[in-house]
Amino acid sequence: MILLDTTIIVDFLRGDSKVGAFLNNLQDTPTISLITEAEIYQGAKNTADLKKWENFISKLKVLPVTLEISLLAINLLKRYYLSHGLHILDALIAATAFVHHHTLVTSNTKHFQMIKDLDLKPWPLH
Repeated sequence: MILLDTTIIVDFLRGDSKVGAFLNNLQDTPTISLITEAEIYQGAKNTADLKKWENFISKLKVLPVTLEISLLAINLLKRYYLSHGLHILDALIAATAFVHHHTLVTSNTKHFQMIKDLDLKPWPLH
């Protein structure tokens, strides 16, 4: 299973046909973190964007931020914030991937590459 980072969803919403083809070819329902959903809504410029994005997100599986995910994110921040500048939202997304044993697909690998044992795949996939 894969977990899509916010960057992938943003690319799709901006009309990237490669992302659209990738999502259509997935065997499982595309999955995102609740954090990604929140980040997407934060980018809405008007109510039309908001409605369009709500419709799109309703077709995805959204994983909640649980206590286990929150505690793991805190540990990731303790380990990687000072040395690598890991941001809290990225820590929560990475922790979601860990807890659910998902591969994290992102076009922003530099935000996650320092995290040991994270199953990380750069976009575009090769």
